[in-house]
Amino acid sequence: MVASIIVPAMVMGAIEITSRFQSTINERSRADAQALMEVLKEGLNPPLWSFIAENAEHLIDGVALNEAVNRITVLDTLDEIFVEYHRVGYQPEADAVVIEDDVLRDDRKIGSVLLEYSLEPAREQAWQDTREVLLITLTQVLVSLTVILLVLKWRVTDPLNRIKSFAHQVAAKNFNVEIHVGHDDEFADIAKELDTMRSALKESFDHLEDRVKERTEALTRVNQELTDTVITLEGAKDSLVQTEKLAALGSLVAGVSHELNTPIGNGRVMSTALYQTTLQLKTLFEQGKMSRSMFENALDEILQGTGLIERNLQKAINLVESFKNIAVDRTSDQRRRFYINEFLMEIESTLHHIFRSRPHELVIDLGDDVELNSFPGVLSQIISNLINNALMHGFDQQDHGTVIVRNRHSKDRLLIEIIDDGIGMSEPTLKRIFEPFFTTKMGKGGSGLGMHIVHNLVSGPLGGQLDVESELGKGTTVRIDIPLRAPIRDHEQSNPIPSG
Repeated sequence: MVASIIVPAMVMGAIEITSRFQSTINERSRADAQALMEVLKEGLNPPLWSFIAENAEHLIDGVALNEAVNRITVLDTLDEIFVEYHRVGYQPEADAVVIEDDVLRDDRKIGSVLLEYSLEPAREQAWQDTREVLLITLTQVLVSLTVILLVLKWRVTDPLNRIKSFAHQVAAKNFNVEIHVGHDDEFADIAKELDTMRSALKESFDHLEDRVKERTEALTRVNQELTDTVITLEGAKDSLVQTEKLAALGSLVAGVSHELNTPIGNGRVMSTALYQTTLQLKTLFEQGKMSRSMFENALDEILQGTGLIERNLQKAINLVESFKNIAVDRTSDQRRRFYINEFLMEIESTLHHIFRSRPHELVIDLGDDVELNSFPGVLSQIISNLINNALMHGFDQQDHGTVIVRNRHSKDRLLIEIIDDGIGMSEPTLKRIFEPFFTTKMGKGGSGLGMHIVHNLVSGPLGGQLDVESELGKGTTVRIDIPLRAPIRDHEQSNPIPSG
């Protein structure tokens, strides 16, 4: 508002000063010079007619009393100097007004006169006029500023001070204070909104402590449930390791623990964040710096955080259940002697009903029939898992395909190959195939433990090696290389080995 008064005033003053300055220097100087020229022409007529130079000099001396006259030159009809005047210390001026005219008598030229009129006196007069205009402009600005400041104080500063005082009172948790600005304008609208906010804050603070306590109790329960889950998993790990239900149970539990780190870690991070949010909320409340939006954002964050913790807890519970369902009790498998061809045909018969309902084919390619001294239960589980993998992953969205189970032996070792002509695997997938909980069917029934368990069973109880060869679009081949006699495990008794 102040600028809207000062700027136009200064602009108009500058325009007026410039106008006067130029008018004084140019127009007035030229008009004065022209007037003097008329005097000279009239006064020089008799001297030029009578050729009396002394009379002309008297006239020029009178005109030269004007300090702006620098030079006067009078020429006769022969263009010779009749009379000439130069001011003392005269120096030609580039911007001086120079006027030259003929002196006539009965419309006949009897001579001419040249007048050089200096602009310096005009400039001094212009600067004097400028100072007067500046003084008037500054006076106008000061008076305007005084009036504006008084109006601003009445209509702006005083209402703002009352609003500021009201805000300080609310910040100090004095929610009973009222605000009046004294005018029915925009400040009155702001005051009404602030009073509405004060009422809302009063109501929110009345319920804040109960709501924070409720959220804190919920977080405590969630944290306790997470702790109980971890303790349960650790207990399951100790129990399974002690009973040796799986030779690689330690790796399995490590995999489960690694997988559980995500939901448990998320829950812990969120609970910590919510605790910090609660402390920050309390600090802002005690300092009186809390706004309504800050309070609502904090409540939204607490609600979202508790929801995230609940979802992560459910994910941890699902992982524990999956682990319980997938874990294999290896000690239930007894060592015995059996023939490989008969064994493979028994597997074929148990899987026959699965392939009968599918557009896929299972082929058993039998080699030389050899006797094994091993664990048929473990080997059956391995082969069944690999065939199921071929059906689930190898023939994904493929309405045809063949799985071949082939056995060959060399000296004291047996090679079993499970071959499918499915979609195959990419190189990155092939590199991670034995990692626990790695699956390409996450969320679609895949646990990510199948190949991990198969690998541990082959390298553990059977004492063999597992190799997988695959390429996208060219199917997959799994090779199981095991000894005909499985290694003796520490807990096995020296009882006679039953034959198949």
